[in-house]
Amino acid sequence: MDFNIKFDTQHLSKVLEAARREIATPQEMLGSVGETLLRVNQDRHKKGLAPDGTPWKPLAAGTIASEAWRKQDQSFRDDKSTSVAAGRKAAARRLLYVNGDLLRFQYQVTGNELHLGTNDRKAVWHHEGTGTHGPKGAPYVIKPVNKKALAFAGRVVKRVVHPGIPARPLVGYPESDEQLVGEVLTDHLTAVLRAVR
Repeated sequence: MDFNIKFDTQHLSKVLEAARREIATPQEMLGSVGETLLRVNQDRHKKGLAPDGTPWKPLAAGTIASEAWRKQDQSFRDDKSTSVAAGRKAAARRLLYVNGDLLRFQYQVTGNELHLGTNDRKAVWHHEGTGTHGPKGAPYVIKPVNKKALAFAGRVVKRVVHPGIPARPLVGYPESDEQLVGEVLTDHLTAVLRAVR
């Protein structure tokens, strides 16, 4: 007894061709990944978390005092008083959000590559920490470039020994992001294959 089974491979060929096209030109797929990773990193930044989920180092007391001083109006500043309320308000602010420049992340798809990051060159100071010699976050000297002195927090000085900025990682690719990217790619390819009729 013989059995003859005929397969119509036309639909299978269409499905394979759709998958091949999507993988050969992955810009749309990478755009979906970029949107997802951008959103995940922005959520972490709002919470003050590094990519691995650890909290960023808190602001130094000097940074809080400097921000409080900057926020005070001139009449209050002339009085040489310190506003406790202004200090608390400055302390409550999220790191790196004073101007928001460092957290203006974007993604870009170029050919088969996805780039996620910021164009602000100061972001590397926060991502890796500072220190020209020795460990990151080590003290370093700040001198005026275009003026004779530096002015901050009500003081005027010729140079400042900055205590260093601790690393506050801004972007990374932890295992949770890898899993999320896998889900995005699976969803994207599933939608492409379902569209083939």
